[in-house]
Amino acid sequence: MKPVNNKILVKVNMEQKDTMLVGGVLLSTAIKFETNYREKSPVIAEVVKGNKYIHDGDIIVCHHNHFYPPSPYFVQDGLYSIPFNKTILGRVNSSGIISAVCGNVFGNRVDIKTELDLPPEYRKKYINRLEITDRGWTNYADGQLVFCRPNAPYDIIYNWGGEERRVTKLDSEQICGIFV
Repeated sequence: MKPVNNKILVKVNMEQKDTMLVGGVLLSTAIKFETNYREKSPVIAEVVKGNKYIHDGDIIVCHHNHFYPPSPYFVQDGLYSIPFNKTILGRVNSSGIISAVCGNVFGNRVDIKTELDLPPEYRKKYINRLEITDRGWTNYADGQLVFCRPNAPYDIIYNWGGEERRVTKLDSEQICGIFV
């Protein structure tokens, strides 16, 4: 089957939508989150039929809404024809690093400056700023400080081979300006 209308075909085991072996290493997404609503509950999928940007066999991290029944994207037997858009959050490489795709950027939350030298766990962060570390396919630059809609950045928390990792994702359409 060849997907049409700007879609890609992916395989998801709904029994294990938050775990997958990638090159013999276990990749898993966090299933319990704090109630701050700033953390995504992503689904890991394998691309069966991609396009010129996402290739067959790629492992991607997608927004969970595509896969809950009754999903309009469900084809059969764990196959889904999903839109090729910003709901594809990132692509996982063989080292377990997720790279930004489809108009998403990754970055670091920015500390609110104080006169006190607080330990990292006590520092407050801006809810509307991000320093870009992975510009993905956008025209922004790595290292650039952007101003965004309040609470627009979300964290993707995952485990790669037993090590917890985190990336902060921002839909580039939520960027309001850049600091110069």
